[in-house]
Amino acid sequence: MKTIITTCLTAFIVLTLFTVSCKKISYSDVGESISLQKNLAGNWKLDSIIQFDQTAVDKGFPAFVQRLNITSLFPYSTVTVKFIDGGSGTAGTYAFTNPGNAPLFVAPSGNYSFFDNGGSERLKFAGANRADSIDFAKAYRASDNKLALRYNRAFFTGSKKVFVYYDFNFSRN
Repeated sequence: MKTIITTCLTAFIVLTLFTVSCKKISYSDVGESISLQKNLAGNWKLDSIIQFDQTAVDKGFPAFVQRLNITSLFPYSTVTVKFIDGGSGTAGTYAFTNPGNAPLFVAPSGNYSFFDNGGSERLKFAGANRADSIDFAKAYRASDNKLALRYNRAFFTGSKKVFVYYDFNFSRN
């Protein structure tokens, strides 16, 4: 009889502690939603460009081989880009200013549009008989005045495999 009373009392104490210790978590307001399209419009200055070698990552090479900051190897500090919204909110024009002739991997000017590739939003750059797609590398709040784009270089062996990608980090100019 003592074991039944002790077991019931223990269960009652554990249940009481469990229900008393549960508190409702309050979160702050999410805030205003951010429109990638509206946030993109404007002038942006290239702060840095980082090259990542996915093959080196897959093979476990040292970190200095996997990632390389190439900002100072070319005159990227002079590169700017201007995005002009075409009025629809989903397309417009862009133009890079590149006085140092640093390699940009995309057409220097043309039209851009947004498209969804089954996951994150992507930008499609089309200009001078060339079309490229660029991913958003990071998500920033509009107040951060930052933009991160990722350009993937891939080869085809029946299926697409990214082997090198470049993270372009911009700040609003």
